[in-house]
Amino acid sequence: MKNQQRPSSINLQYMREAKANYRLFGMIALVLTSSGSILYIVSSYFSSSGLEWIDFWRALVILLMGICQFVIGKSDVSDRLKPHVMSTVFLLIPFVYYPFIENGAQTVWASALLFLLTSLVVINRTMLLYATSITIISFLYIWLRVPNATVNLTIADHIARIGMVVIAVLISLLIHRQYVTRLERNIEYFAQLQEQAFTDSVTGLANRPFFVVDVEKRASEGDAVCLIDLDDFKTVNDAFGYRTGDRALHMIGSRLMTRFPECLVAKASGSAFLLHTKVHQGIESLCEEILACIAERIQIDFKQINVTASMGVAFINGESIDHIINDAEIALFTAKSNRKNTFAITDLNTQNERKRALQLTRDLYDAELDRDFFVLFQPQVEAENHHITGAEALIRWNHPRYGQISPLEFIPIAERTRFIETLGIWVMRRACTQGKTWLDQGHDPITIAVNVSPWQLRQPDFTEKVLQILDDTKFPSYLLEIEMTEHIFIEGTYQIIETLNELHLHGIRIALDDFGTGFSSMQTLVELPFDQLKIPKEIVQEAIHSDEKRAIVEMIIQLGKRLNMTIVAEGIELEEEARLLHRLGCHTLQGYLFHKPLQPLQVEPFLYKQG
Repeated sequence: MKNQQRPSSINLQYMREAKANYRLFGMIALVLTSSGSILYIVSSYFSSSGLEWIDFWRALVILLMGICQFVIGKSDVSDRLKPHVMSTVFLLIPFVYYPFIENGAQTVWASALLFLLTSLVVINRTMLLYATSITIISFLYIWLRVPNATVNLTIADHIARIGMVVIAVLISLLIHRQYVTRLERNIEYFAQLQEQAFTDSVTGLANRPFFVVDVEKRASEGDAVCLIDLDDFKTVNDAFGYRTGDRALHMIGSRLMTRFPECLVAKASGSAFLLHTKVHQGIESLCEEILACIAERIQIDFKQINVTASMGVAFINGESIDHIINDAEIALFTAKSNRKNTFAITDLNTQNERKRALQLTRDLYDAELDRDFFVLFQPQVEAENHHITGAEALIRWNHPRYGQISPLEFIPIAERTRFIETLGIWVMRRACTQGKTWLDQGHDPITIAVNVSPWQLRQPDFTEKVLQILDDTKFPSYLLEIEMTEHIFIEGTYQIIETLNELHLHGIRIALDDFGTGFSSMQTLVELPFDQLKIPKEIVQEAIHSDEKRAIVEMIIQLGKRLNMTIVAEGIELEEEARLLHRLGCHTLQGYLFHKPLQPLQVEPFLYKQG
């Protein structure tokens, strides 16, 4: 696809307006001739000679002429020929006059004015010239042929009629000129607006909105979209000034258009360019050519400027062009992360993963909590006797297309869309309601652990919502355990610390999940009111094979005991893991070795009755 002008030209806009006016002229001609044919028959009927068959034929010819004008006005006849062809309607002027010449044509001479007015709707002086010429010739003919004995017409009458037609023509020319001038001015103004809307002012290239619209129309499956970003271009602006930087961008844009004429090149933003190509094979070679083209030295006012670029490439796969550009941005980030002056190509798997993530994001907005989500409970058991002492509430999404979605996939989406606030409160209410149900059934009390995101903890009314849930469900606060990951150490704020302290003051247990995976701060661990530490699955599984990991597990257990915290080990799948953790002094175990996440009714047989 070749580079092309962004906005339509003024001439193109003008011709579109002319075509619309030709269609209007055809419609007016049809109305004029159909009404005129009816009037012709009626007037002939009341004439002295009466209605004859020849009058019907003449009326039919008038009507057929109007129909032809209507068809021609809507046709694709060349704009050069159309005014000449459509001017044939003015031949009706002498055709209409002829039967009335014997009467002096006193009743039909105004039809010429009607045709003149009709010609005004067309932005073409040719038709006005045709109408004027035929009208004056008709009047001159009548002047010479009128029998003076029949009607008393003087030279002054004929001159007055011709003079009125000339005056009408002059007025028509003035109106025509003013109309065309205004039309051209308006078209030029709108063309300028369109130019500004679709063109980058610095480089003269198409901008991103035009690129998206044009590629949407022309692209096919497998085409490539390249996002090119100049490396550290800010240093050019800082060293040489923004004016030199803009000139450098202009030269790079022109160079890309010249070197790759079959591609559509556009300016994205800042120092980034977009390029669309239909090259399906050898995309690596094209990327190397583009980078080499940009790396060529730029000379501006005797200044030598060296610029390199990084590229991200994505392939069109049925998604919108905006989404494809986003995929190219991901690839660009990868290229810049590795090293600059290189390119990265987003493979099909990555694009499909992003496509799925976008679909899940859209579906998350439409999801209904009670219909699409449900809560499972994974029991936690004592390391010594394997009695159930607690259960962790785990949310699942029953997606209508993909089936059950893991929380690891949709929870980050929920946090980005702020749906996590609604979802988290719903899970907590369901978990507390189920815990109260088990108490009412006479089972021994167990703690119910609910995962909470840092985003929820930053909400100033989070404590009030939790206390309201406990009050509504009548679930004891000391049996509710709120779990959070170590991300609170990097996302933590004063609001989170204050919220945790408030919750702890109301008897709610606080647990730190995935302890030891990267963000732990011993000082914060002492300051925050944690009641429980959870050892992640990754460390537990490696502890039976690695002395170093076993030492880490033992250190966490001893640290928790010194701080009066209980220790829970997650992901237990082997008897050997359970025995090792029990020997090291771990209090509670959780994993598929004992129980997988279960429906509430499946948990009940494993609970012990009170007493």
